[in-house]
Order: sequence, then structure tokens, then C-alpha cells
Amino acid sequence: MSGSIDLTLQTLRSLQSHSLRFALTSLGIFWGSMMLTYLSATSVGLERSFAKQLEKTGPKTLWVMSGVIVKERVGERGARTLDLKIEDVDRLEALDVIDETSVEMELWNQVVRAGDRTRLLTVIGLDSDGLSIRNFVPAEGRFFQNHEVAANAKVAFLGAETRDRLFGDRPAVGKTIRVNGIPFRVVGVAEKKGDQIINMGDSDDKLVLVPYTSAMRWFQQDDAIERFIAAPRTREASTEGIRGIRSVLALHHGFEPDTDVTLNFIDVQEVWTVLDLLFTGLKVFLVGAGLITLLVGAVGVMNIMLVVVGERIQEIGLRKALGASDRAIFTQFLAEAGAVSTISGTFGALVGFFLIMLTRSNLAPGDPLINEPVFHPTTTATVVTCLVLVGIVAGIIPAVRASKIPPAESLRSI
Repeated sequence: MSGSIDLTLQTLRSLQSHSLRFALTSLGIFWGSMMLTYLSATSVGLERSFAKQLEKTGPKTLWVMSGVIVKERVGERGARTLDLKIEDVDRLEALDVIDETSVEMELWNQVVRAGDRTRLLTVIGLDSDGLSIRNFVPAEGRFFQNHEVAANAKVAFLGAETRDRLFGDRPAVGKTIRVNGIPFRVVGVAEKKGDQIINMGDSDDKLVLVPYTSAMRWFQQDDAIERFIAAPRTREASTEGIRGIRSVLALHHGFEPDTDVTLNFIDVQEVWTVLDLLFTGLKVFLVGAGLITLLVGAVGVMNIMLVVVGERIQEIGLRKALGASDRAIFTQFLAEAGAVSTISGTFGALVGFFLIMLTRSNLAPGDPLINEPVFHPTTTATVVTCLVLVGIVAGIIPAVRASKIPPAESLRSI
């Protein structure tokens, strides 16, 4: 126990005596620890932000839009529009790979009135499954139900911003809005989604959502549809779901399933894949930056410790003359390298943590351009541990050199 205390005290005295050189040694480790702590937190925050935005859009949403059917050996001259019907959407529910489907109708620039307020808003026709697929969550009231869809009920579910624009601070649920003069009773208001990566037209917060049957009857006045949405069993099963949708619709509309122009798809999973590649690349960059930091830190520790050994030849000779063993000299210099690495790595991580907290405290609430960094203690601990170990390993060669200096040679330099 007393030996450990003596080693610690001697190490601290040595650091104080050669403070300038040890400070130069610690700069690389300090900088690497600080930057890796901050950059890893920023990377995690960015990844979580994008994932959250995609979840708001609908984690498994698959948009399917009609294209054209091209006849073989005729080309575009004989092309005809693929006319989708409601029964086409219903047929897809028999596919094992598809969980839910819904017609989706979009009506732009509809005049919507609530009391003395009039706004031009986008109206979307869905069913209750469609609201679930698009990941709407009621903040007030409820979704419209399937029986209301079947009955062409004049009910509406409002986006969060639409509610504010039409009603301000007044209650919305149970009130009546008029869409192009036709009354709809508000049954619910959605939770605010905020910024999203994918928007099919207007932001989800700015929509008026009604049963698609009511949109067909009161606004479109026919049963033709241009697009619908589906949710595959899992997000990863979207490719299989696309193949199944092509096969079923090809069977009923007389086109080849592998014809690209007949159906167009927007797949949220493709965006997830791009983001996974992006953040994998970012992680590779951080690992590369970490390896370079470790290398620079190791070279710095080794070089400075070698200089320190050269400057302390007299001290080493005197200690050996007084009975210090090679092992004691080796342990002393290795402890100094470890102490420098530990202190600088820990201090760098603390400064990085302070920068993370400073960034978070200065973020503007709801600013979509800035992502809140997320501090990960495990990642930071790993970074600091690696830097400390590298510093200790880099100190082995100087420590060995110090322990092998002959006492007579050391004393002659006095």
C-alpha cells in the first residue's frame, strides 16, 4: 500500500517538475478526447432526429401511384392510363406481406371555414387504417371510424397547425367546419408532428383529413383513385410487398408485373436505407478519426517521454546508485505516461461534455435545422479508456530505455 502511495506522489512531483513537456504531451490526447466525445454525441443526435422524423411520416408507409400500361411492340403510342379502383386496394389485404391498406385522395386548395376564419387548405381522404399507417396520433378527440367511412359520414380529423389556424385557442372537437360550403364535424385533432423528411404535398400538420368515401361523394364525385397507401408486415418486407402489389394488380388489369411505368412507388424503407448508409459512413469516419487520434497521441507521448528520459539521466543514475531497481525505474516512467494520458483524456471528455450541454442549452426550441446532441457515457468511457491504454503502451519504450541506463554512465553526466 505504501509503495503505491510513494509511486503516486513521485509521479505527481515528476508531472509538476516537467509540467510544460507533459502539457505538450497531453494536448493531442485532450483534443482527441474532446472532439470524439462531442462528434459522437452530435452523430447520435442527428441519427435520432432523422429516425424520429421518418417515424412521424409513418415507419412502414408505402405509397402506390398509378402509371400507364404500355402494349408490347407498340410502346408509348398505345399506352393507356392505369385506372385504379377501390376494389384493387381491397384485394391487396389478402396478401400475407401487407398488414393494412387505404385509399388516399388529395384535394388541393379547398376553401375551409370555421366561424369567421377562412383558409385555403389541403384535404386528404383516408380511412381509419390510413390514419394509422400515416402515424397520426390523436391529441384531442378520436379518429373517424370505419363505420363512418362506410356511411360517407361528414366528419373531419385536423392536423395540429390546421386546428390553430381555424380555431386559435378555442375548442375544436365537436365543432363544425365547412369545406367548400359542405359541413363537417370535427371529431379529433392530431398531435403536432413538426418537421418531416417526407411530405406528400403539404405538411401533415396542415391537413384536413376526412373519410375518402366522403371526399369522393362531395368533392370528386366519382370512384377513381390515383394513389393508395399500404403498410407491409415489416419495414424490411417493403420490397416483397411491392412485388406482391404488382402481381395482384397485374392480374386484374392485364399488364406485366415487371413493367416499371405501370405503377410508381414511394417507399419509406428506401429512405431508411439511405440514412443507414449515411450514418454508417459517418461512424466509419469517426472510427477513422479516432484511430488517427490514437496514433497522434501515441507518437506524442512516446516522443515527449523519450525527451524526458534524456533530460533525467542524472536523476535515473542517482536513484539507481541509491538502490532503485530497473523495475522501479520502469514502473515510475510508465506511471507517468499513464497519468498524463488519464488526466488529459478525462479532462478532454469533460470539456466535450460541457460543449454538448452548452449546445443543447442554446438550441432554439423546435428549430428543425439543428439536432440536439446526445451524450453517451459508454462511448465516452470507451474513447477515454482507449486513449489511456494507448498512452500507457506508448510509454513502454521510454520506460524500458530509462530502466536500462547504466548507473555509471548516468553519474558521469553529473
